[in-house]
Amino acid sequence: MRLGPLLLAMTIVPVAGAAGAQTRVGGTVGVSSQAAGDSDLPYLGRGFGGTAVGVVATVDHDWTRHLTIGGEVSTAGAISGDQSQRTSGATNAFVSHHRDTLFSATAKFGGGIGGGVRAAVVGGAGGAYRHTAREGTTASLQPPASRAPFSETVSDFVFALTLGADVTFNISDRVALLAVGRLHQLHDDDRLSDGVVARGVSSRIYRAGIGAQWRF
Repeated sequence: MRLGPLLLAMTIVPVAGAAGAQTRVGGTVGVSSQAAGDSDLPYLGRGFGGTAVGVVATVDHDWTRHLTIGGEVSTAGAISGDQSQRTSGATNAFVSHHRDTLFSATAKFGGGIGGGVRAAVVGGAGGAYRHTAREGTTASLQPPASRAPFSETVSDFVFALTLGADVTFNISDRVALLAVGRLHQLHDDDRLSDGVVARGVSSRIYRAGIGAQWRF
């Protein structure tokens, strides 16, 4: 006779815990910054970096009282730089336009710090889609000397780690202001398999933004 109440209790407790869990969806707009990468002239140079408008979209679900799991996507406008490159048969001069888009599974550990404010430390892993478009001219190393239009796209998908922090300020039961900061470390070192610089853009990205978060 005692088995029935025990099974009932084991069923009710997880359901009650799940009922208290919340799903949060957020979005921010801010800034993305990357330092200049290495220069590898005459193969490829100079390195370039810069800042651009960045956005971060997040989805989180409560796992325990202090732990949430979820995912996020972040991207930014293109950064640009003048570069040159020498190949076995030609020299190229062009403007490079580069952007990184990141997809991460995340875990966040934190809690309320008073006054409707909540802070969390963020860790995650995933991948980054790196896209570089080059537009310029090419000149043959063999006479007669002449220039022609040059266009090239370099794209790949690399492993990436994410560290950061979230801070929310409750506006209502469902809506909060959201501030985020992120450091993304890409696992490619901006190098090709033969060790030559691939783009001249840093593989470390800083992003920060302010927006809103909705609870369901």
